[in-house]
Amino acid sequence: MLQNKYKFNQSSAELVITGLPDYSKSDNPKNISIISNWQLNIIDLPTIEGGIDHLESVLRAFYKYSSLILLEDDEKVESKLIDIIPDQDGLHKVVLKSTKDGIKPLTLRIGNAELSDIINCFDQLNQSENVKLDFYDLLPKFNKTKLKFIKKTNILNIILPPILAFLSISFVSCFLLIFYESSTKQNENISFLINKDRNYRTRMIKM
Repeated sequence: MLQNKYKFNQSSAELVITGLPDYSKSDNPKNISIISNWQLNIIDLPTIEGGIDHLESVLRAFYKYSSLILLEDDEKVESKLIDIIPDQDGLHKVVLKSTKDGIKPLTLRIGNAELSDIINCFDQLNQSENVKLDFYDLLPKFNKTKLKFIKKTNILNIILPPILAFLSISFVSCFLLIFYESSTKQNENISFLINKDRNYRTRMIKM
């Protein structure tokens, strides 16, 4: 039976999903509801591939790791099939563990750009109408206490620049408007005085 294949690309990363529709649920023939294989290709790095269990573990780990970075929390994710931990020089070490005996773990080192591209591919998969994969249990869930990462300094750093820029633009605009109105009135007064003087001289000549 011919399988469907969909690719999700973002710069340095490409996610390839292969599978079949679920005909028992009258699925669209173009859909993938049963994932048989997937591949994650990253430029200059070995290809990562596996079954649905591996895909779910990888998705869960990458999403949690990226969320921890944003939360400024302990940026270390460990599971049965994959570990992601910070590495030297701002890199991220990804350790992939095989379920087969005798196969050593595969270690990859990726930068922030590659990490962002991988997450983008996963987001495209999540938003795809052709691949049916439940992301509810794959996305990280945090307690309200985790939201304490939104510090006042972070809020100020985010909010203050646009506010200051807006106020600066408003101040300059108001200043220019006042200056323009003042100049216009001054020009009108000068024009009036000139016209008055001309009229006065004209009347003087007539006498």
